[in-house]
Amino acid sequence: QVDGIFHNGDSELKSDDPVWEGIHVVQGNMDFYDGYPERLVTQLGPTRIIQTHGHLFQINFSFQKLDLWAQEEEADICLYGHLHIPDAWKEGRTLFVNPGSVSQPRGLIRECLYAKIEIDDSNFKVEYYTRDHELYPELTKEFSR
Repeated sequence: QVDGIFHNGDSELKSDDPVWEGIHVVQGNMDFYDGYPERLVTQLGPTRIIQTHGHLFQINFSFQKLDLWAQEEEADICLYGHLHIPDAWKEGRTLFVNPGSVSQPRGLIRECLYAKIEIDDSNFKVEYYTRDHELYPELTKEFSR
């Protein structure tokens, strides 16, 4: 059981597709249908999660604009996509996570992946899984809250 499912854009599905029921989803640069928000802010218990695709923050060049938005929102977690490269790091109070891509991976790791974040009172644990739901242990990271 999970508390939230997030999709960071580029599905190319219509925004009213029934598949999105119960899923937090934002518009990617390859989503050409109206109805997707460019960014979302979600409160899951005490954890504040912000989400965007990333292209509007020019993350190909720098994470500065994304980090500034995270600071403005006092985000605990910032989810983004666009690069299709799995990555997780912490800057200040915010954990930044790119889940990679389940269909078009890029970068050095060409595995189709998604991310799972476990949260407790003192830590974040980021794990990556293949499309067959097998753990990709080389990318597992833990961060203090």
